[in-house]
Amino acid sequence: MAHVTFFRMKAKPGERESIVNSFENWGREHMPKVKGFVSSILICNLDDNDEFMAEVKFETREDYDTNSNDKEQGEWFQDLRSHLIGDPDWFNGKLETESSASAS
Repeated sequence: MAHVTFFRMKAKPGERESIVNSFENWGREHMPKVKGFVSSILICNLDDNDEFMAEVKFETREDYDTNSNDKEQGEWFQDLRSHLIGDPDWFNGKLETESSASAS
């Protein structure tokens, strides 16, 4: 069963674009090398554009842990963290069910 992590974070004043850029850069530079990566999303709060929620999905918990312990991932996270007012709130879980609209 897939592993899913949600994390909520708030940008420092004036650092909003740095958060978005960090996730876009991860998609370009790291994603192709990460074993078991399935998908990610980054959304901002409609009432506070400096507050974000992100979701990442991996094929297995082991793939997620391998990525989490990777040196490059650690460097990416430390850079992301430098733009946040505090540590993210994390929620790690096992995917129980998922629905999506099929393409026509």
